[in-house]
Amino acid sequence: MQLVVLPHKETVQPRRAVRKSIIGQVILVMLGIELLFASTFTSLEIPVPTGKNLAASVQKDAATIQARIPERVKEKVAQYAPSLRFPQMSMPDQQIRYSIYTPQTPVALFVGYTLGWPIATISCATFVVMGLLGPLFNFHPFAGGGGLNYYLEPGFGYLLGMIAATWAVGYITRQSRTSLSQALAVLAGLACVHVVGLAYLLGTCVVLAVIDGNGAQPGWQQWLYQEFRNLSWYQLPYDALFGVLAVGAGFPLRWLSGRLTAPDISARKDNGNLRELLDD
Repeated sequence: MQLVVLPHKETVQPRRAVRKSIIGQVILVMLGIELLFASTFTSLEIPVPTGKNLAASVQKDAATIQARIPERVKEKVAQYAPSLRFPQMSMPDQQIRYSIYTPQTPVALFVGYTLGWPIATISCATFVVMGLLGPLFNFHPFAGGGGLNYYLEPGFGYLLGMIAATWAVGYITRQSRTSLSQALAVLAGLACVHVVGLAYLLGTCVVLAVIDGNGAQPGWQQWLYQEFRNLSWYQLPYDALFGVLAVGAGFPLRWLSGRLTAPDISARKDNGNLRELLDD
């Protein structure tokens, strides 16, 4: 009688779903809210981004820097490096126009890229809700005061666009962080902010005209143009510039999101092997 040895079948353990750290996710949400809150109260005086105005601003800055260089330094440079000469710079004749810039859009791109989806979107949505409900508790996260009636403000659509931007940036860069995906994320984020903002701005004019029942108020085209100019035309070039810098700064910090939300050792897939070693 021949004895047949059947091959041993290994018992396949069902793989547990690896859950991210809830505490880490809460910390990241709070961090995103703090960054958005700080950007609201950060304002920069920057030259209006038109060709002649930017050229005049650069000329003025160059003339100011040249005027601050001590004469002895210029003499030393002329003595030891005659080929290097300081060109004579004069102040521009035209008056330079400046505008106030608030870096909310670049910060939204930074949050979306660094924290990823859905944490970044939850942070931005929570920030907007806090701005609407905060004044009820004497808390004002919006620079303009906020409140339940803030949806009537021209810039409220841009806040909604920031929520969409955090989703777009986080979704596009969720798996790959190549130069192409980063560039697409910046373009998608900028499009979300400004397209949604302008659509909301135009929709507000139409809705208010319907509610009033008298049609559009006189001068609404001029008002719409001014808001478009201040909120998009003057802001978009700087949003693009600082958005690229924000994504570049966020690239080495993306590990923070992974580290804070990493599952503990009891939820890792190699937990069984570790327990066997401990039992032995």
